[in-house]
Amino acid sequence: MRFNKDNVINHIWSQISYLENKWKFDPDNGYDQVKNSDFHRVMAYGAYAELLELVVDLQNGNLEAA
Repeated sequence: MRFNKDNVINHIWSQISYLENKWKFDPDNGYDQVKNSDFHRVMAYGAYAELLELVVDLQNGNLEAA
C-alpha cells in the first residue's frame, strides 16, 4: 500500500469500523456508552474517540506534515 493521505484516511476508517463492531460503539453516544464499563472497554473507547478526531482533522486539512 502506498503511503498517502487517502490511504491513511481509509486505514483510520477501517480501524474505527473495527472498534465499532468489536465494542458496539456509536459515534453519537459519547462517553456515556462506557460508563461503568471495564478498563479495556474504556481504553478502547479512548482510542476510538481519538481516531474519530484524527480522521476529521485529516479530512479538513487541519494537520500538516512537519
